[in-house]
Amino acid sequence: MRPRFSEPPMRGTMRSRKSLLPDWDAMYRMGTPPWEAPGPAKELVQILDEGLLKPCRVLEIGCGTGADAVLLAKRGFEVTAVESSPIALERARSRAQRAGVLIRFVLEDIYSFGRHCGAFELVYDNGFYHYARLVDLDKFLDLLWRVTQPGSYYLTIAGAPDPSIQDGFPQVSEQSLRFELGRLFQCIQLRSCRLHTFHRPEGYLAWACLMQRPIIQRA
Repeated sequence: MRPRFSEPPMRGTMRSRKSLLPDWDAMYRMGTPPWEAPGPAKELVQILDEGLLKPCRVLEIGCGTGADAVLLAKRGFEVTAVESSPIALERARSRAQRAGVLIRFVLEDIYSFGRHCGAFELVYDNGFYHYARLVDLDKFLDLLWRVTQPGSYYLTIAGAPDPSIQDGFPQVSEQSLRFELGRLFQCIQLRSCRLHTFHRPEGYLAWACLMQRPIIQRA
């Protein structure tokens, strides 16, 4: 039986806030995680095709098995991809090798990595923000502040409200997304999209939100 979003293996005690996060590596050991997609996020492909983002130094938070990281590398981005699951990262490295692209893969907790990695021109996450906000939003915003600088872009793809879905990604309202991320960034574009997975080819409702950290104007 495949793992479900609503019943993931959990880290630590069920009484802790951290228990809201799945045990990522356990999910990969069980087989194909429910969030795994057959290829790169279609919305990321569209954003790149539209020219909204130009090749630059990019940090991907939670790269999984590397589909989006490989796409970005193929499009000329200098990619650093961080993942805490050894199994997922091993698959990501194999994917990059087959694609013939060079990616800096890092096996580390993203919060630890963020303390020493410096700033990137683009930070991208596909499905990390909507989990992180449930555990410690302030900690996640502090991470984003550390890994960006004025002028840096942040692109997130996050689950959107859908009353018809009982089991799926964590859902974030438009108002919450704008308010929470607006503490650090200016919204450039926010639009509806779908997060496609192996287990749900038609996808889940989602947001694609492109933001930029304000550039400080000095007198």
